[in-house]
Amino acid sequence: MKLKLSLLFTLLCVSTAWCSIPPEQAAAMRLKAEMEFFDIESVRQAFNDFSRTPLYDTARYGALMKELEQAAKSGNEEQIVKLKREILLSNPLLDNAKVIVGRYRIGSKARSVMAPSLGTQNNNWSNQSSSARKGFDAEIAELSNLRGHIESRTIYKPKHSTSVTDMLLHWDGERILFTAADENERWGVYEVNRDGSNMHKVIQSEEPDLEFFDGAYMPSGRIIAMSNIGYQGVPCVNGSDQVGNMISYEPETGAMRRMTFDQDANWHPRVMNNGRLMYVRWEYTDLTHYYSRFVMHANPDGTETKALYGSGGWFPNSIFDVQPLPGGNNTFVGIISGHHGVARSGRLILFDPSMGRKETKGMIQEMPFSKREIVPIIKDELVNGVWPQFIKPYPISDKYFLVSAKLTEDSLWGIYLVDVYDNMTLIAEFEDEGLINPIIVNKRPTPPIIPDRIKPDDKEATVFIQDIYQGEGLPGVPVGTVKKLRVFAYEYTYNTSESDHIAQGIQSGWDIKRNLGEVDVEADGSAIFKIPANTPVSFQPLDEEGRAIQWMRSWVTGMPGEVVSCVGCHEDQNSMPIPKRVIASTKAPAKLQTPEGGVRSFTFDLEIQPILDRNCVACHNKDGASPDFTGGVKVVEANDATAGSYGSPSRKAESGRLDLTQSYLNLHPYVNRQGPEADIYVMKPYEYHASTSELVRILKAGHHGVELTDKEWRTIYNWIDFNAPHHGRFVHNKAWFSPYDQYERRIELANKYANGAGVEWKRELEEFAEWQKNNPAPAAVRREVEKPNYKDVSTKKFPFTEAEAREMAERYGDERRTIEIAPGVKMTFVRIPAGTFVMGNNNRGRGNAPASVVKISRPFWMSETEVTNRQYNVFDPSHDSRFTAQFWKDHVGPGYAANRPDQPVTRISWNQAVEFCKAISEKCGVEIALPTEAQWEWACRAGSETDFWFGDINADFSKQENMADQSLRKMAVSGVDPQPVAEDNWVFKYYTYMPREDSVNDGTMTIADVAKYEPNAWGLYDMHGNVAEFTRSTYAPYPYKGEPEEGNDKVVRGGTWDSHPKNSTAYARKSYLAWQPGNNVGFRVV
Repeated sequence: MKLKLSLLFTLLCVSTAWCSIPPEQAAAMRLKAEMEFFDIESVRQAFNDFSRTPLYDTARYGALMKELEQAAKSGNEEQIVKLKREILLSNPLLDNAKVIVGRYRIGSKARSVMAPSLGTQNNNWSNQSSSARKGFDAEIAELSNLRGHIESRTIYKPKHSTSVTDMLLHWDGERILFTAADENERWGVYEVNRDGSNMHKVIQSEEPDLEFFDGAYMPSGRIIAMSNIGYQGVPCVNGSDQVGNMISYEPETGAMRRMTFDQDANWHPRVMNNGRLMYVRWEYTDLTHYYSRFVMHANPDGTETKALYGSGGWFPNSIFDVQPLPGGNNTFVGIISGHHGVARSGRLILFDPSMGRKETKGMIQEMPFSKREIVPIIKDELVNGVWPQFIKPYPISDKYFLVSAKLTEDSLWGIYLVDVYDNMTLIAEFEDEGLINPIIVNKRPTPPIIPDRIKPDDKEATVFIQDIYQGEGLPGVPVGTVKKLRVFAYEYTYNTSESDHIAQGIQSGWDIKRNLGEVDVEADGSAIFKIPANTPVSFQPLDEEGRAIQWMRSWVTGMPGEVVSCVGCHEDQNSMPIPKRVIASTKAPAKLQTPEGGVRSFTFDLEIQPILDRNCVACHNKDGASPDFTGGVKVVEANDATAGSYGSPSRKAESGRLDLTQSYLNLHPYVNRQGPEADIYVMKPYEYHASTSELVRILKAGHHGVELTDKEWRTIYNWIDFNAPHHGRFVHNKAWFSPYDQYERRIELANKYANGAGVEWKRELEEFAEWQKNNPAPAAVRREVEKPNYKDVSTKKFPFTEAEAREMAERYGDERRTIEIAPGVKMTFVRIPAGTFVMGNNNRGRGNAPASVVKISRPFWMSETEVTNRQYNVFDPSHDSRFTAQFWKDHVGPGYAANRPDQPVTRISWNQAVEFCKAISEKCGVEIALPTEAQWEWACRAGSETDFWFGDINADFSKQENMADQSLRKMAVSGVDPQPVAEDNWVFKYYTYMPREDSVNDGTMTIADVAKYEPNAWGLYDMHGNVAEFTRSTYAPYPYKGEPEEGNDKVVRGGTWDSHPKNSTAYARKSYLAWQPGNNVGFRVV
């Protein structure tokens, strides 16, 4: 045994002089790890595949297969590993093969370190600029004699202690591109010949503050690399890590051009077999930032940039080290990893985007676990505790891969041959060392050169949208609804500067949103228009009032002269566009309709405060009605949101601060918005439509005679659609790596390397402020409004007591009826008697008045609860009510569940509710429909004339309903996996802003399961709370005159878990479009 272990060890270590543990112990550890991944059938499948190769010695290795089978039966582990290795390394692809690797001499900790000790980044959100620049003993080496005693030859070893990383072999098989730091600890892209000659810096730049890393060869001879050229910082750590965006460099001329203008890091550019460029982009403009590193692809000049994999999906958090497979145009291999936790390494996955482009849909298999289902786990530290760990895979065919791997917690980082049959075969590992970035030495066909399509001197690009109604973005929205597109640009944070999610306001977002203007959408949904080139631009489809219907939450960047073409809104990239003539295709590109006062970022003080001054402050001031909307009153409070909490402690920004106005703090609670970290999935259209904000509802109802101008309405809608920001500005502190003013330097570099694309957002705001001075708004107005004198109405048979209500229901016999709509899925109905009542209320808002006497002429059956997810899924198994959004950032999941089986269904439209009724009617042989609003209010009241069936507006509802109560205090959360904060935490008073009744605790923060609370006298649950409910009725002004003619505005009744009791009464009514889903609206049936 001792002799055999020693023989095994010689395969694993070049020299025992390097070994810090006894050879026998090392070999035993290796043996145990190897056996964990031994499967005789997997070896047999690989052998059979080898046997199909001409000249393969099938006889010799067939005999070894038989020996392996015998060894497997006898349990001779040393023999198993020896034979397995000999068979699997007989792979013809390894004949006379040599492998280039990064070789790191680590010492006695080599078995405990993770990937950052091999030159990678220290986390999953930074690029090479945040990696250690010294302290390594590293070299680029060439390994040979792979089937025997490994031989190693040094190609390049730095004279100082930098890492050597991001290695790439040219298609000629002779030149190696890599990243290293120079003697001044500045990152650069270098090249060395495989024989060790001609080592030189490839990217020569006259800019002393710019660094370059993560380079790639282009077929044209250019070099693509990442650089800190944008002077941007990672927002979630207040800029303590630099952002690397992509540049293109001409080695012959030294010409450089910036190619990407992305919020956060780009990583790992690689040329695909079709000549296009693939890379990883991290983005989180209003997305959950732990889960938004997507694979992109583009032409080498940056045109036709599109998502290749991961966009719009929660799993995985990150995809790193993407490498195209030989032969196919889109299949690739990559590493999936988490956000926090294990850095850069993870699970080894094969992808085929033609099968699907998000989550597991296009994941062919996980290696070496092809028989194991890939489960889409939503988890921050996705690969913590997962073994083996992989990094830097390199495909040598579509079935076989070289990869650096650490099999177990105490294994070394070695080079392995991994295959689709689940085999893992050690090629090399050296005790006290780590090996990374394996590349097989061979000459490969150079991918085709895709000619440049940009027009370098053009400062604009063109956007063409064929049909905005196509795709995931606007399902159910009728053609003709979208009238315009709002076009805006993102401007991103600076280094070492306040930029966390609170930098722009409460629940607002990370970035500045610059309003570029609007453009018309044709009647058929097509549009063609100009946008500024080299600018990250986003779109919002607007209805006729200027309100956003959907939110892109990403961007496109048109290259100079490019035509950016989209089929629709969030269309499936695998769908083939149907050629058709559209209106826009017959027109010249339109110029953007620039906002009055010029292009600028949206700021509360300059845009919203003037509206408050003119319309509100006359009453709402420090001496008048609450809340006070007087401008200029600052609220400044330091908090614990310091930068660098996950980054380098030496590069912390100042403590994050709240620096807002009191009027903003008083107004924003009345705005319904998604916040900085909404669901990764495409949202439902209208989910955060301005009409769902209480601010809009109050003003639309004629609040004290306030009449906004059309311009003022559109400005408020713009504010809501931009997530209710306050600042629209950034602080920009001095960067630790540069002597320059960041604002000025960013502009200078963008003008120089992006054809004049520098953004002078400060100047834009100064010019708009000056424009306002020269174009003053009308003076503040205080309007005296005469209170309507509605006639009181009554009927002798109403109200009646709870006992009388019960007696009325019992008079007809059976009070309950149950139908089974699917095996095991039942709906229970209660009998609602006929009667007469007073509908509406003369004292609680114009939308509910005047009250009138309404007769319900015959009894009817009403479902005792709102239709549940379980019940709705009988009709539509694919529907998912998803989650209720969480405040703050650092979300580790989609939010608070709204999709439990017994919660009421939400995120469906009136049209879908009607279709449910039709389907269940046909299936069960009974007539099912939505109730009219008269039926709904009669059933809700159950004889009461008060605000609620159980009392007046001040009643304790804790046992009867789930409405906005003190439970909403728990919405104030903080930390990773945010949890409710204590009342003395600074977060508490700023994030408990939702209007609520603090004197009541109903015990539920968000949507409850149905029937959790007490029913009314007729047995109906949740009439005032939980979720609001669609009715059959078309919305029309009161007095109620029976059912009006059909129209698109439908009445929604009842309150919700997040609506104040005053908005949840028996008579409260709202209007929703027939195709408008709501995240707090469901329905019940009669």
